[in-house]
Amino acid sequence: MSQTKIPVSKFMMKNFKSISSTCTIEDAAKIFYDENITSLMVLENNAFIGIITEQDLTASTLVFGHKKDTLVKNIMTTSLVFVESTISIMDAANIMIEKQIHKLPVMENDQIVGLISATDLMILFSMIKEEDLVKIIGAQAGI
Repeated sequence: MSQTKIPVSKFMMKNFKSISSTCTIEDAAKIFYDENITSLMVLENNAFIGIITEQDLTASTLVFGHKKDTLVKNIMTTSLVFVESTISIMDAANIMIEKQIHKLPVMENDQIVGLISATDLMILFSMIKEEDLVKIIGAQAGI
């Protein structure tokens, strides 16, 4: 794995939003719009059981023809990939690339404590000086 020691816990969103699995996709769409966010962790019996994203919502309505009263649990993604809060930002980026995902729930002591997104990492990487980024990429590639 990566030589970078910066943990995702330094950059994750700690105040992520959630929604009940029994809410409708219309409810989810309203939250996406009102909160200007693109994902919601899905709760059932006080446990996280999935995630719903704007992409899930778009596909469910436009591709699969689900109606706005469809329950969130019927379209959410349940095969979540989790990372520990101590994993490096570079390792998180590599997992997102490998799994072709944009969001990673972050765990500590078997609890979700945050969420890190590809957008979060892009913002972070945009703040790194080019020469430092070249060094990081070189280390990743073993150059």
